[in-house]
Amino acid sequence: MRSLEVMLSKVSRVFPDCSAMASKLSAMTYNAEEEVRAQKNQATYLVQIAGRTTPKGLHCLSMRLTAEYFALPAEERQLPNQQRVQDPDLYHYAVFNGNVLSCAVVVNSTVSSAMVNCICLF
Repeated sequence: MRSLEVMLSKVSRVFPDCSAMASKLSAMTYNAEEEVRAQKNQATYLVQIAGRTTPKGLHCLSMRLTAEYFALPAEERQLPNQQRVQDPDLYHYAVFNGNVLSCAVVVNSTVSSAMVNCICLF
């Protein structure tokens, strides 16, 4: 309780007029809100530019891959080397990501690395 009294006495010495302090805080709040509003507008603008400049093929990549998969005959939908899916001697990874392109890069890199390091499995 004593520290609160000390702090209040310091504040009253620095700002003897409470209305002046309230005005200053109000101005600071207004400036902060204006800055936040400007940052939000800039973020919205940059998101729109990113959306417009991203190639159309990347927008629809996941839908295209899904459509191509289901357009395949049932026998071609099976994974090659199906027996390896259940093989406990092999490592299995799951990639959870909404970005199909980044998943494809990760999977391609993992497979390439595995093929270089473990040729005996293939």
